Amino acid sequence: MIENISKEEAKHMVELLKKKSILVKNFSDKLEKYRISGDRETYNKKFRELLEKEEIKIYGKKIE
Repeated sequence: MIENISKEEAKHMVELLKKKSILVKNFSDKLEKYRISGDRETYNKKFRELLEKEEIKIYGKKIE
């Protein structure tokens, strides 16, 4: 469902996505074996863990 959002909110969301995509590039190689094997549950769990660790390492806190 698409909601009406302001331009400012849209810009904020895009910036968050850009930041997170850069973080994912830093650890995507660690997830490759789960992606190839099709183990979606483990992939999602590891993804969340690695993303949080990377956010803390780079920004000093978790991005929301």
